Amino acid sequence: MDEKTTDIDPEAGASQTEDKNGNSKVLKRLETVPDIKRDTSGITTQYIATGIVNLGAFAAGACVAWSSSALPLFTTGQIETPGIPVTNNGTHPKLVLTDSEASWVASLLCLGALWGAVPAGLISEHFGRKKTLLYLALPLLVSWILVASSPNVYGMYVGRFVGGIAVGAFSVGIPPYVEDIAEIQNLPALVNFYHVHFSCGVLFGYIIGMVQSTSWLSVLCAIIPIAYFIAFIFLPESPAYLISQGKSSQAEAALRYFRGIDNNVEAELKELKKYTRNTAKNRVTFKELFSTRSTLKALVVSFGLMIFQQLSGIYPVLFYAEKIFKKFSISLYLPGATIILGFCLVSSTYFSTMFVKKVRRRILLMVSFSVMFLSLAGLGVYYHLKASNIISDSTWVPVLTLCIFVSVYAVGAGPIPWLMLREIFPPQVRRRATAITAGFHWFLAFGVTKLYQNFLDVVSLGWTLWNFSIICLIGTAFVYLVVPETKGRTLEEIQNQFEGIHKTKTHIHVIEVETING
Repeated sequence: MDEKTTDIDPEAGASQTEDKNGNSKVLKRLETVPDIKRDTSGITTQYIATGIVNLGAFAAGACVAWSSSALPLFTTGQIETPGIPVTNNGTHPKLVLTDSEASWVASLLCLGALWGAVPAGLISEHFGRKKTLLYLALPLLVSWILVASSPNVYGMYVGRFVGGIAVGAFSVGIPPYVEDIAEIQNLPALVNFYHVHFSCGVLFGYIIGMVQSTSWLSVLCAIIPIAYFIAFIFLPESPAYLISQGKSSQAEAALRYFRGIDNNVEAELKELKKYTRNTAKNRVTFKELFSTRSTLKALVVSFGLMIFQQLSGIYPVLFYAEKIFKKFSISLYLPGATIILGFCLVSSTYFSTMFVKKVRRRILLMVSFSVMFLSLAGLGVYYHLKASNIISDSTWVPVLTLCIFVSVYAVGAGPIPWLMLREIFPPQVRRRATAITAGFHWFLAFGVTKLYQNFLDVVSLGWTLWNFSIICLIGTAFVYLVVPETKGRTLEEIQNQFEGIHKTKTHIHVIEVETING
């Protein structure tokens, strides 16, 4: 050949060659070619990895929807001693549960989530983000085995509680892993994957409700953690965690995996090391979270939003959707009605990213809580008019109002309280604050899900809906009076507002001097 390659510089994207006269020359690749390749491979890898790890959120949503699909099958029929097997179908005893026992089966998932959420962050810091998330598939699988095969109600209690531990740990462990692997420009879209996958899991749980078999419901739900484990095991550990453990070479390899092999990660790796050192140096304890005014006010905001989010009744609606539709005597096939509800939840959650990018947080929250108030209040009025025989039964009134309720929840009151955790807390306290807030979230979810049945026993469904609607109205006032706007503002500006520091902008006055020539 007339030309031969003598040196290759992959970093510069060029090769040095000699022509037939012995003169060296440099052949440079077109700059656009590696850029396209780099961007495509990096973004695709990040999206696929985020989708895989959020199969945990999908599994959590299926756990929630299981109650709506399965509990009506457990509570049909009467027996003399509730909670003991009455028939045997050849695989495991069929239970008939009272309404009180059914409420425990539903709500213990949230109580288990409380015990999973709080320590999940600390466990992942010591054992690794990937290992912690990966092995959460095991308690989830055990929980479905217990639920499917338990000979009595107590085994179901244990199964739901164990599954809840995994659900709570997912809610705290998945977002940090996604933050660690995502580039800044992709982070807003990738963070929303958790809520989208959770909603898809709810829809999946409603769809399989058409099976009308408690055993098969559990088997189908058990497939999810198995698929999650098999897919997630091939992904690398979080680069940030590897850096914190002094494993720089492994962290660089993991970062290259998520950025694409053509991407130079040296600058990002150096920045990551600096960030990790600063975070370790400024790390605070749970006790120190309450030591500064700004952090304390941020906790008040986050706790307040979780209170109104959960006491709005969203989990009772999702956990007992089929039973609620039955209370309204709708003519539509009950699993079909819940599927419509789940589809509205998924579609609204998917499009919520667009609203979050364009609309201010406070506006979205106030509109969300206001429309939730109107929908629940209207449904409560319809229930009492129907009970008084003033109006006839209508299938689409309860279906439409509950679809509106879950849709506006998915756009505002659902994702924004979680999003604001990243915006109102400094980095050194963010993960501990998230753990406490998530634990509080699941505690409230347990309380409202369990007490929902007690409310129905004491007052009617209509009064229960009115109670939830009033809380949504108070939530609107709370957002207006207490919650700061975070969109388009820096953390320093938000912290100064919490501290009561009002910085005035410096105004530069330009004076034009006109020269008069005599």
